[in-house]
Amino acid sequence: MADESMRLPEAVAAAIGLEDVDRGTIHELVRVWQAHKWRNDLRDRYYNGHVRIKDIGVAIPRRLARRIDPRSDWPRKAVMALANRSRFDGFTTTDEATVSELERICAENNLRELYRKVVIDELIHSFSLLAVTSDGDPDAPRPLIHSYPATCAGVTWDDDLRAVKAALVIQASRLRPDGRTREPIAMRAFTRGAVIDIVLTPKGWAAVYTEHSMGRPLVEPLVHGRTDLRPFGHSRISPAVMSITDDAIREQARSEIAAEFSALPQKWVVGTETMTTGTDQKKYNAAMGVILEFTKDNDGDHATVGQFAQLSMQPHIDYMRSLAAQFSGVTNVPLSSLGVVSDNPSSAEAIYAAKEDLVIDAQNLNDSNGRALNVVALMALAVAHGTDYATERAANLAIAAKFTNPAMPSVVSQSDAMVKQISALPWLADSDVALEELGYTDEKIQRLRSDRRKAAFLQGYTTSEQSRT
Repeated sequence: MADESMRLPEAVAAAIGLEDVDRGTIHELVRVWQAHKWRNDLRDRYYNGHVRIKDIGVAIPRRLARRIDPRSDWPRKAVMALANRSRFDGFTTTDEATVSELERICAENNLRELYRKVVIDELIHSFSLLAVTSDGDPDAPRPLIHSYPATCAGVTWDDDLRAVKAALVIQASRLRPDGRTREPIAMRAFTRGAVIDIVLTPKGWAAVYTEHSMGRPLVEPLVHGRTDLRPFGHSRISPAVMSITDDAIREQARSEIAAEFSALPQKWVVGTETMTTGTDQKKYNAAMGVILEFTKDNDGDHATVGQFAQLSMQPHIDYMRSLAAQFSGVTNVPLSSLGVVSDNPSSAEAIYAAKEDLVIDAQNLNDSNGRALNVVALMALAVAHGTDYATERAANLAIAAKFTNPAMPSVVSQSDAMVKQISALPWLADSDVALEELGYTDEKIQRLRSDRRKAAFLQGYTTSEQSRT
C-alpha cells in the first residue's frame, strides 16, 4: 500500500490525454496533497474528538488506560469560537445593478451557508478552497461556486504573483482492498488556462481538458494566519493545542481513577491471624457497611480496624484549571467557554476584556477572507458576463464582502450607540449602513427597503388625494 501511494503521483502524471507541459504540475500537486494529508487527517481527529489517551505509563495502570476512554472537545471549541464570529452577509459595490447580480449569485449558490462550512474547514486545516466554474450554458452561463477542504486538495503558490499557481482536488475515492483506507479515483486540476478532469479507468488514468479564458486558476484559497513563510497559513489546531489536549485527556483519566478510589476509600485491619484483600464482592461489601466479624489472633489480641484518608479531587481540579488557562492563552478562547467558571460573577467590562483578543482575531480573519471573497465575486461575474478576471477587476466596482460585527454587541448597546451617532450625523439615518450596524441581515434590509418604498408611495398617494379634495 505504501508503494502504491509512492507511485500515485507518477501514475496520475502519466494520464492518457494529459499534455506534456502539465505533467510536472500534476505530479507536484498530487505529491503536495499526499505530503500533507496525514497531518490534515490528524487535525480532523482532534476536531472530532477521536483522539485516544496517550498514556505515559506512570500514574495510570495500562489495564485501566485501555478501559477508560476519556475525550476532549477543546480543539473543536478553538475552531468554533472563532468561526461563530465570522459571518458573511453578502457583497456591497458602487453599482446597484451589480449588487443585485451578486445577491442573485449568492442565493443560487447558497454562499452564506457555504461560507459557514468553508471557514470551519479553513480554521481546522489552515486553508480551504473556493472554486468558480460555469454550468455550461452557452447563452446564459451561470457561475457555480464549490468548496474543497485541505484534506482533499493540493495547491502550489506563486510568490511573484502572490496568487495560486495551480490546484488539484480529489473529487471521488474508493476503499482499498484492506477495507480501512481510501484511494482517489477522480481528480480535478485547475490551471491558468484550463480545468483538467483526471479519472481512473480500467486502462489507467485519463485526462479531459475544459479550456477557459479567466486568465488565472478558477480557485481562490481562504487562508487563516498567512505569512510570507507560510502562504497557506496556520491551523487553529496548532501543535500547542494538540499537546494541551493530550494532557487534558490524560488528566481526565487520572481524575476518573481517583474518583473511583475516593468513592470507596481503602480500609486496613491489624491484629488478625491472616491478611487478605478478599474477592471483589467482599471488598465491595466491606466498603458498603456489611457487618464483618474479626477474631483474635494467636496471641489473643483484638483486631484493630482503620481507614486510609479519603483522596482529594482538588489537585485534579486545579490541574485542569491550569490546562484550561494554557489553552485559553494559546487560542484566546475565554476560560468560561472551557467550563472554568469564576467564583465571583464577572462584570460587563471583564466579560468584554475576556473576549477582546478573540474579537481581534475574528476581525483579522474577516479582512483576509473578505479579500478572497472579493476575488471569488469577480470570477463569478466574469463567468456570468463571458469575460475574464482582469476585465471585471478593471471595472473598479469596489466590491467588498460584508460581515456582521464580530463583537456581537447586545441590541440595547448597539441601538444606543446608533442613536448617538445619528443625533450627531442626521443624514446617517437614511443610509443602509445604519441598518447594518443595528444587526439587520441583508435579507431584512431588502424587506425594509421595500416597506420604505411602499410607505413613501402610500404617503404620496394620500397627500395627492387630500390636495384634490
